[in-house]
Order: sequence, then C-alpha cells, then structure tokens
Amino acid sequence: MKTTKTKNIKTYLTHFPVKSYLEAEILSKETTWSIMDYIRQAGAQGITADEIIEKEKIPSSVVYSTLKELYRLGYVFLYPREKRQVRERKKRFVCERSTWGKYGIDEEFDGAMKISGLLESITNEIKVSIMKAFQEVHEQFTLNKQLRKFLPAKNNNICPNCNRSHEAMEFFYASLLRTIDLMITESDEFKKFLIDKGYAND
Repeated sequence: MKTTKTKNIKTYLTHFPVKSYLEAEILSKETTWSIMDYIRQAGAQGITADEIIEKEKIPSSVVYSTLKELYRLGYVFLYPREKRQVRERKKRFVCERSTWGKYGIDEEFDGAMKISGLLESITNEIKVSIMKAFQEVHEQFTLNKQLRKFLPAKNNNICPNCNRSHEAMEFFYASLLRTIDLMITESDEFKKFLIDKGYAND
C-alpha cells in the first residue's frame, strides 16, 4: 500500500507473508495498514494508541481492537516499561517485524533442514561470502552520492527488544534477496545446475 506521508524509516521490502486466515482478515483492512505504517514510522520509541487516533482520525474502538490483534499475532510489541520515561503511563507499541517482506518458510521443510544439519552447514558455508558482500554493499552506498540516500540512519531507532536497527536489517536483507532472485532467475550457472539435476531443459 503506497502512502504520501513523509517517511522517517526507509522501506526496502514491500510485502510480507500471511500465514493464516486470521492474518489475512486483519491485513485486508486499510485501517490496519495505516496503523502499522504509523507504528513503523514511529521507530524504536513506538507510538501510543491515542497518538494514532489523533493522527489518523480512526475511531478509537478500531485502533484498540487492531492493536490488540497485531500484538496477539506478533506484529507489534509493547515498549518495555522499565525503559519508558518517568511518569509515562500509556502503552507504546513498537513494530516487531524487523524485516517486512520476510518470506515464510514451510514449517515442516524448515524443520527437516534443521534436523538434518543442512541449515547450519549451508549457513556456515556462505556466511563469510555474505558478510563480505554486505561490507561491499555498505561501502558502495556510502561512497556513492546517489546511493547514499538509501542508507539506514546510524545510531538511531535501535529496537529495545533485539538491540538492533530494524531499518538496517531490512536494508541488508533486501540487498541479499534481490541478489539471490537475480541469480536464480537469470544466471546461466544456475540454469546449468538445474539442467544437470533434471529440473530444466537446455
């Protein structure tokens, strides 16, 4: 869903998986997207229900019921009470999804990968190359004036739950996803691999 609001937090991924009918029902509402967008743009400090109601002019009953469902489904979490400002009593909601657009992996398939040890093996195999690529991506986006505007803000919006910038995580996740997609859909090397395994024709 596109919006004309000024973006404080950059967006690199434009979708995320729906794993249940309940999620589909909630995410089918335009008000849900407006509420989630405001929570996301509020960054690591989060936003209160009253602030959303005031800014979006959405009925309070809709805001509260939507927040309740988003919290239950794990899309948002409550800003830790011990980290709130003195005398702040209202609950602040923070976006939980560190990478909007993250693909959903079938649980049975994921479990098989973990149990067999393949997931750990593959991760260890490509970790060094991926970290080297991330370093190069960050360097190129830092040095190139046209690319620099896409870099996530530094030392800002650090999540109180995971102590990392969700914006930065999404930036690197998006760069990796795009690269993998290009390799799988367009590279001659991968097509040859599929032909060798009997999954494609020459």
